[in-house]
Amino acid sequence: MKDYKRSHMEERIARQYEEVVYRAGSYDDMLWQWEQGILWRELDWLKKEIPNVSMLDFAAGTGRILAFLEDKVGLAVGIDNAEAMLARARACVKKAELICADITESDVLIGKQFDYITAFRFFLNAEPDLRDAAFQALVPKLRDERSVFIFNIHGNLWSHRLFSKLWYRMRGRRLNTMTVRQVRQLVRRHGLEVVRWCGFGVKPKIFYRIFGARFMFAIDSLLAQIPWMKYISYNLIFVCRRTHKTP
Repeated sequence: MKDYKRSHMEERIARQYEEVVYRAGSYDDMLWQWEQGILWRELDWLKKEIPNVSMLDFAAGTGRILAFLEDKVGLAVGIDNAEAMLARARACVKKAELICADITESDVLIGKQFDYITAFRFFLNAEPDLRDAAFQALVPKLRDERSVFIFNIHGNLWSHRLFSKLWYRMRGRRLNTMTVRQVRQLVRRHGLEVVRWCGFGVKPKIFYRIFGARFMFAIDSLLAQIPWMKYISYNLIFVCRRTHKTP
């Protein structure tokens, strides 16, 4: 992806997200079922410290995360630079504020801070400079050391994605991947630390089509309860907080 910032600007991409990527029973829909549990668990834990949580969803897209969490927080804000995506978000989000802007270029949230920041399906495909720019913009928006920054990497190198990556390479194409080590280096560089992480999706995507999404989701859900399985899981979620010493 030469320019990830512009990759979701077109309405057809927004439509594809809802009608193809996240259609009922798709692999990504099954990942989302699991992600919801993690998002709610982390928020529930945070609310024991901060009852009236304020939330920011970066790269909010079609509003999937906001629609799920907005009624569970005191304040919810979503930001994305693609108006086509936010147009669909407005149809499903009820009370969250939606902002169309590129926070990596202009701080439209100046003076605002949040307790719970989410950023899903962004860092894997963003260029390295864009990853850094996003962290530089978002880390200062964390209110204090209790605040949580939670994001995913939907392409762990050491999962079944490795075989897809090799296949792509043989055809002269590129498939993005990241490792846990790379993620730790990235967050550490921006004054954060990974306090916990988990993974889901040991079985290849094709198994979901062959054996049925619900059946394979049940299998992967069981495997996700085995601690070491996260190292070979496709989708990783990282929960981060500020270190006491900022860079």
